[in-house]
Amino acid sequence: MACRVAYSPLGSKVANGLGITGLWARLNVRSKKKRLWAEAKKQFENGAALGTLEDYRDALRKHWVSYAEYAFQYAFYKKTETERAAYVSRLRMAYFYWRYVPGTVKAVFREKKRFLKTFQGNVHRTWLYAPETSYDAFMHLISQHDVIVKPCDGKLGRGIFKLFKAEVHPDERTLFAECVKNRMLVEQCIESCDELKAFHPQSLNSIRVVTVANRENACVFSGVFRTGVGDKVVDNSHAGGVSAQINVETGIVESDGADKNGNRYVAHPDSGLVFKGFQIPQWEKIVDTCCKAAMASGNPVTGWDVVLNQDGKVEFIEGNYGPDLDMMQTRYQTGIKARIYALIKQYQGIDLYQMEKKLCVL
Repeated sequence: MACRVAYSPLGSKVANGLGITGLWARLNVRSKKKRLWAEAKKQFENGAALGTLEDYRDALRKHWVSYAEYAFQYAFYKKTETERAAYVSRLRMAYFYWRYVPGTVKAVFREKKRFLKTFQGNVHRTWLYAPETSYDAFMHLISQHDVIVKPCDGKLGRGIFKLFKAEVHPDERTLFAECVKNRMLVEQCIESCDELKAFHPQSLNSIRVVTVANRENACVFSGVFRTGVGDKVVDNSHAGGVSAQINVETGIVESDGADKNGNRYVAHPDSGLVFKGFQIPQWEKIVDTCCKAAMASGNPVTGWDVVLNQDGKVEFIEGNYGPDLDMMQTRYQTGIKARIYALIKQYQGIDLYQMEKKLCVL
């Protein structure tokens, strides 16, 4: 129980309050590496693993990669040490977020309700937080609009479901009570512009924009077009979606689609629309909106989930104070460590290469 509290959002809050975020982040890394090692050993014991257990142990020690990164996403098992060194693992970036993102900033992004209030100028949909609303208000919203129901503090697309206004919802009071109990947000479904919607009408098809910023300046490091597949209503890669890389200068999709396991798609598996060459509508407007929000937020590296809605407005879905960069490296099969480290040093004055040297014994 104590370990779960120590490595939870509560543990993060306590560490920030006591001024021991460095120690707390190091303990998190040690704990996470132990779990990654245990998970990898199970893969090898089952006899279906790629590479060797000894090689994975070396990669985990030097580069902090999970088995999924080692085997499927980055194919470390067949890369040279020089090639491996160009990648930044999810755990290395997690250490940076644990260590350097202020606790007050984490709170804004961790709790979706607070995020919606903070960035309300870019939220154009009706929403309510179930524990703070009435049954009548809840029923009015779900009778007037299709809605997405999501955990207030959820991540990776987990726990999200959709309610359609045209459907009959049996035992609506029980449904409302469950939403209250589980601290759910109930949000009017956003309808994306026709160009984005065409790829997969069942999901929103959002854009992940990663910014690097300080209070005075910001830039877009990465842009990703994300789509759902099949009957999925979410487009998150970690929930089975397919995504493609956007050229941040032009707003044109420049890669094929890829899923979290590294499978590649020239065209969307359902609609057949080709990813590469697709122009994201009003890209300059999206970039400007995200950069302004990044400077106001006080967060070093932010993943903004946005969509261009039917009215041509940039709509914020949610934000992530510690965005994963793994899918970008998966698509290109090349590392982006040098680029992201350089921007963090430029905008935040933090030398992550020096940080790695100090942490090499972890």
